[in-house]
Amino acid sequence: MKTTLLVENNSQLEDFFTINLHTWVGSTAIPKKDGKSAVQYLHENSPSIDLIVTRMKIGSEHTAAAIHDFIVKSDLKIPLIIIGESTLSSELVFNLTSALEIKDLIQTAAKALNVTAKDMANLSVPDYFPIPIQHFNIIKEPICDVYRPEGEDYNLYLNAFEEFSPNTIKDCMAEDHSFLFVKKDSRLKFVTNINQEIASKLDLKDLNEDEQVVAVEMSQNLLQEKIARIGITDETIQLSQRNLKFMVQTAKKDSNLKHLIKRLIKNKSGYQFKHSQVLMFVATHLMEQLDWVNDEQRKKLQFISFWHDIALENSEQARIHTDQQLKDSNFPAHTKDLIKKHAQISASIVSQYPNAPIGVEQIIKQHHGTTNGLGFSEHYSQNISPMAIVFILSEDFVDNIMHAEKDFTIEGKISQMRKRYSTQRFQKIINALESIII
Repeated sequence: MKTTLLVENNSQLEDFFTINLHTWVGSTAIPKKDGKSAVQYLHENSPSIDLIVTRMKIGSEHTAAAIHDFIVKSDLKIPLIIIGESTLSSELVFNLTSALEIKDLIQTAAKALNVTAKDMANLSVPDYFPIPIQHFNIIKEPICDVYRPEGEDYNLYLNAFEEFSPNTIKDCMAEDHSFLFVKKDSRLKFVTNINQEIASKLDLKDLNEDEQVVAVEMSQNLLQEKIARIGITDETIQLSQRNLKFMVQTAKKDSNLKHLIKRLIKNKSGYQFKHSQVLMFVATHLMEQLDWVNDEQRKKLQFISFWHDIALENSEQARIHTDQQLKDSNFPAHTKDLIKKHAQISASIVSQYPNAPIGVEQIIKQHHGTTNGLGFSEHYSQNISPMAIVFILSEDFVDNIMHAEKDFTIEGKISQMRKRYSTQRFQKIINALESIII
């Protein structure tokens, strides 16, 4: 078992690093809150440390520089992963801009520890995988069954999706249990859920710009899973309000669409989150160009941009935008049925949301051109509301950006849209799209 000295003063990020290093590269984390205490620990225990992970700065302290100076002066050959923009450079220094990009973190840690992909693939995983017990303080209910060792046996301790009392974990710790266990086939699902729960609780002000995007995407994935399982509750309302607030702020903050897309691509955002965030930008900026739109309607369209695909499960499903694409897809019948009905289901979910903007259910049902929320339409009746038209055009515009990428030109897209949407109701709004800055 490898040992990592983890220098992080945010307890939630400490949990994030600890469980991922433990799960993916088999490394135990020894946490320290600042560079001073880390250097002190290294002074006495450096032979036992295989890797150091630290923030570039913690508060006003130049943490990474202090640790790096000590390593160099002491001639220690310990690899150092620095989170944040850093000018430090050597064969033993590795830089990551985001603490929350799990794939980058694990690949970098594995490289620093000389753990190859083959080593990770061949890593022996016991039938019951140990999870450090402190991570159960993060969740209200486990996403899979959890077991406690009793002699040589593992007895069911926490049932999947059943809420447990915090005292349950306290009592277990009081009995000197350092780990609880999940079956090995469930371990990655469990750890992913822990990562999402951590991301949903992080104060975004404590994160850099890159980390904020990753945290909200993980939080949004968690919201979708919880909505599917428990629907609209106080917990999912609170989570949705946090995520929506960030996405609206991001849409307003970025005046240039290209900058936003580059930031999302840089953070390896999945299609569904990226689509919703870009759609939020386009819809927000488009509404500012329409003289009949007021602030209440702007907020309504932002709300719809956030909720319109909430019934879908993943990015692959969110890429479907026509009946022909659905027909040609390899999805099983039940998934095709979900995609066909997703506008209707999303509208039904929103109908349970307290104090939702008036009329959002209707617009969500109409966001693929049908009036009942079933399937995808190529022809639009007079019954489609003006707000739904704004949304339909915004989504078409965004879909083309997402698929065309470098080949996209606003002139070419506007020309194509004018031919496709020939009625005056659509043409007036298309005029406003020409103002989007790319």
